[in-house]
Amino acid sequence: MAIKQNSKRNIGRMASLLLAGSLAVTLAACGSSDSSARSSDAAADAVVTETVEAAEETEPLAAETEDVGEEADTDAPDSAQADAGADADSAGAATPAPEGAMISAMYNRDLPEEVGDFTHTGSLGDAEEYKLDEDAGAFNAIGVEFIVGMDYAGAIENLNDTVPGGTGLCGTPSGSDHPLCYLQTADGALVVTAYSTFITVDEAAAFCNELTAQLGTE
Repeated sequence: MAIKQNSKRNIGRMASLLLAGSLAVTLAACGSSDSSARSSDAAADAVVTETVEAAEETEPLAAETEDVGEEADTDAPDSAQADAGADADSAGAATPAPEGAMISAMYNRDLPEEVGDFTHTGSLGDAEEYKLDEDAGAFNAIGVEFIVGMDYAGAIENLNDTVPGGTGLCGTPSGSDHPLCYLQTADGALVVTAYSTFITVDEAAAFCNELTAQLGTE
């Protein structure tokens, strides 16, 4: 009987120990799960915090980029206007006619009232007179005369230091320093004379460019 009683006691103790061990394992597992969950939550919180901070740091940079873009857009019109003005200036300045071009026949044609900054103010002998303003004296005047059938090739042989102007050449004649230009026309030549050195050869050539552009070439 004693042996049986001891066996029963041993079995009871073993059952108690197994039950206690099982509870301990269960509690440990629960504790481990809680600990893992806390770790996961903490990691998630850290990621969220870093993301928010990164977004806050990015927003000022985006705002600065927008400001720079607005400033660039604001400056763009000024730059575009400057470019447009430069194009308009270059388009308004006439250049010499292509080689071989001639002004359309001038017989019985009227000259324009204005050529560049010069205005037609009347006639002086056989020439039509152009001045920068009506009160300007002869020193600031240019004369334009059409000569039908004129020998253009022979005329330009007498010019020195020539530069292209309109359908011809400008320079100074032998024995004088007054600018003189000859422009080819289909039926003769236009003789353009500056009455003094107050008007340079280059200025006379620019006048001839404008005159040719208005009269047309062929």
